[in-house]
Amino acid sequence: MKQFRIYSKRLLVWVFGCLLPLAMMGQQKEVRVVKPYSPTLSGAQKIDLLPSLDEEIEFEVPEISYQLYPKLYDSQYRVEPIKAARMVKMPLERLYKSELTLGMGNYLTPLAELTINQLRSRNGTFGLNIKHHSMNGKLRLDNDQKVPAGFNENDFNIYGSRFIKKNVFDYTAGASYNSYVHYGVDPSLDTMLNREDAVQPYFTAQGALGLHSMHADSFHVNYDGALEYHYFSHQFDQSEHGAKAAFEFDKALRVVDIGGELGGEWLGHLSDWDTLVGSQTTFWLNPYVAKGSSQWRFTAGFNVYGTVTGGEFTPHIYPRATFTFNMVEEVIVPYFGVNGYLETNSFRSTVEENPYVVPGLTVRPTDHKLIGYFGLKGRFSRALAYNLKASYSIIDDAYFYVNDNSDPLMNQFRVVYDDVTLATLHGELSVRPSESFKIFLKGNCYSYATMVSLDQPWNKPKFDISLQARYNMADKIILNVGFYTIGARYYENFDPSLEETLPLTFDANLGLEYRYSKLLSFWARFNNLAAQKYYLYNQYPAYRFRVMLGFKYAL
Repeated sequence: MKQFRIYSKRLLVWVFGCLLPLAMMGQQKEVRVVKPYSPTLSGAQKIDLLPSLDEEIEFEVPEISYQLYPKLYDSQYRVEPIKAARMVKMPLERLYKSELTLGMGNYLTPLAELTINQLRSRNGTFGLNIKHHSMNGKLRLDNDQKVPAGFNENDFNIYGSRFIKKNVFDYTAGASYNSYVHYGVDPSLDTMLNREDAVQPYFTAQGALGLHSMHADSFHVNYDGALEYHYFSHQFDQSEHGAKAAFEFDKALRVVDIGGELGGEWLGHLSDWDTLVGSQTTFWLNPYVAKGSSQWRFTAGFNVYGTVTGGEFTPHIYPRATFTFNMVEEVIVPYFGVNGYLETNSFRSTVEENPYVVPGLTVRPTDHKLIGYFGLKGRFSRALAYNLKASYSIIDDAYFYVNDNSDPLMNQFRVVYDDVTLATLHGELSVRPSESFKIFLKGNCYSYATMVSLDQPWNKPKFDISLQARYNMADKIILNVGFYTIGARYYENFDPSLEETLPLTFDANLGLEYRYSKLLSFWARFNNLAAQKYYLYNQYPAYRFRVMLGFKYAL
């Protein structure tokens, strides 16, 4: 009964709680909002109290003690040694023992050359060269006659060196047999020579030994010594023996540098193989001292020469001095100097200069008594360098080529002498925009201010200019271009009614090479592209347009 009452009360409470909200809904009134609701938060009262310690608290710092017992830990890792670093050698370009060049051109111009060289060696070098080059065509003279012309050159040379500690021993030996056709007959004559009658042969045998030092610095005595010998024969009835010894040295001391050159040369001229018809002995001593720094250098000395000809001794003494100053380092470098020397002229050197001379022509030594010069050189960049030089020379026994009028054909040359003063302007310009492109320009202007006995400097040009350019296209195609200009030249004319000057000479050349591989390449050469008519010497016209084709093969 009691539980029943309790459940009844709970039921009434639940019913009342459910009905009360319904009753309130029935009594709801209308509510109007005047403004938006804006909640506010009243400020809080902060307690502005700082903590303080009213009384001191004492405490004890605990003492901590500990003890370590080391123990070796056996690691399984093992250190392996590292190889020391070293420079890696650059790969060396492969060398080939030999190279064969063959070619053929118009005017029946064959070319054959074989070069054989020893490969790289720590002991020395060795090589030999064999060459044949000839030209056999005809030329038209001023009298409208076509005559046989050309030349025949044959050379054989061996050369090498031997490395001996700080020295190098050099040696060379060889022989050559050359012949030139003296085709320049006087055009006023109605005469034409056969080739056999106009050919003049030259034979040369030579050898040389040398020894020079290879010290890396100038505080050691650096030296260069040489012994030379040659035998030269012209037409096999006029011959020359020549022997030469020379020694150069230099050494840097604490205060100055010293150096010099000494030597001697003997020339013996023979006729009919065994008859000595003349000889000439020349010796020289050229000491100097030098002082300088990175900004300037001064050299002073003298040159002493002596000659013995026909038993008569003649001394020659010349001053020697140079001064170089770096006004702007490597950009503007002025230099000044004075010099002098005695120049010997052998059969051999004369024929190499002019192959159309009279056989057995003897030329006196040329005395360069005084040479004064000043110049300016420098390098604006790696791609552009220049050199300008002006000189004034006093020369005794200067020689000039004239036609030999003792022979009616006048197709050979002799020499005449004069004492002259010569002013020369020289200029060089080197342009190298890249490793594959190079240009070199060179020019000279000559003025014979004084001549004692001759009217003009026969067969000497007033100026000469040369321009050479080379372009390497990816080491596959190589192009060479050359332009040469020689000014007008006077020649001694025995007929006053004829012109006495040779006109300006202009020659343009072109060379092409195509490298098919490192072993094989093909080439072409074009000379006198404009087919200009110019003269080597009086009565000696040059060949017109010439072309030669060939190949090179390395073995």
